[in-house]
Amino acid sequence: MRSRYGDRHSKRKQNIVLNSLIGLVLAVILVLVANIFFFGDAPEQTAGQEQQTAQSDTNEETNSSEDAVTSDEADSEDSDSNNSESADEDSNEESSEEDKIKEENKDKEKEKEDEQAEQEPGEPNLEGPWEPVGTSQSGDNHRSSYTIGSDDWNEKIKAVESVMGLSENEMTIWKIGGNGGPQQSYARVSKKGSGNQVYYIELEWIDDKGWKPISVSKE
Repeated sequence: MRSRYGDRHSKRKQNIVLNSLIGLVLAVILVLVANIFFFGDAPEQTAGQEQQTAQSDTNEETNSSEDAVTSDEADSEDSDSNNSESADEDSNEESSEEDKIKEENKDKEKEKEDEQAEQEPGEPNLEGPWEPVGTSQSGDNHRSSYTIGSDDWNEKIKAVESVMGLSENEMTIWKIGGNGGPQQSYARVSKKGSGNQVYYIELEWIDDKGWKPISVSKE
């Protein structure tokens, strides 16, 4: 009886141990399955998150680069626009200055024409202003000449005519001579049939422009 009881008791202990081991194995398997099921895609998720983060950083760098390029282009356009505006202003200033000079020249020409119109034909212009009469001679090679018929003599006569308002044939030329310098001359002339009223005219040579009357007086 004791032997059979002991065998049963021993088998019962073995069964308990086996059941415990089986339960432990099942628990370990369940834990492993749970880990695989719930946490098995974590590395993939982590890799996906890292890739997404890297992509986001790349997009931010690209956007930053595009913004920088856009800013540089905008600065370049502003610079070009400023340069263009500055060039236009300079051009307008130059054009305005040229127009001003042209207008002043027109005014001078008009004044000269008005003065010439006011001078009665055959009446001397005693107050001026007078202008050089022009020349065919070079300023570097100019030599005052008192030889009748020479280019320089004829240009002196032309300057006298501009003062007297008469042609050479309408005047009596008493004398043309030097007036204290190689580029200074004078003329003593009168209108024919005027009772011998003599006018003393001083002339000055202007390089490349000719003889210019600078003074007129009655003797």
